[in-house]
Amino acid sequence: FRIRKNVLEYDDVMNTQREVIYAQRQKVLDGEDLRENMMSMLRSLVDSNVTTALSENGGVADEDGLTRLAAMMEGIYFAKGTLLGRSNQLIGQKADAVSDTVYDICRNTYAAKENAYTPAVMRELERVVMLRVVDEYWMDNIDAMDDLKQGIGLRAYGQHDPVIAYKEEGYEMFQAMIAAIREETVRRMFLVRVAPQQEVKRQRVAK
Repeated sequence: FRIRKNVLEYDDVMNTQREVIYAQRQKVLDGEDLRENMMSMLRSLVDSNVTTALSENGGVADEDGLTRLAAMMEGIYFAKGTLLGRSNQLIGQKADAVSDTVYDICRNTYAAKENAYTPAVMRELERVVMLRVVDEYWMDNIDAMDDLKQGIGLRAYGQHDPVIAYKEEGYEMFQAMIAAIREETVRRMFLVRVAPQQEVKRQRVAK
């Protein structure tokens, strides 16, 4: 009975994760407008990168911090040399102000791409990229959660409840997956290129 109860609790964790992911996938498959989602994910990415880059100087921009930030973002989210070209404006600014400036630069890059491809094509590209990234990372997470379940029973030998350990580590893995999906989706949207006359279609990576 205890084994069966544990199996059900393990399944409940996966079912909860599955509901979250499938709800997101369904929005994409139904053709929901994802532009605001993209901008929200972009903002999270910018905030995270700025915080990391400026951490060594107490969250205040200096030349080294801007160089680290440029290494993370230039050539993908905006042209090389953009940050150093604005160093006089940014040096001495706190992380929040730097994030606002960098986010505006990224939005301008995104808007220029949208103008080149047309809004209709960009909306469909957002759906295509989001669906592919979610499917790829979700499949990896299923495998990782299965591996975790196989090995979690060993925790019982260390006086740890394996079900509680599974829930806690599964939650951390899920949160890490969500963050990775956000970052990878935005990165691919800035890198993706559409050839002339190429049709943009939504396709599941797997059932």
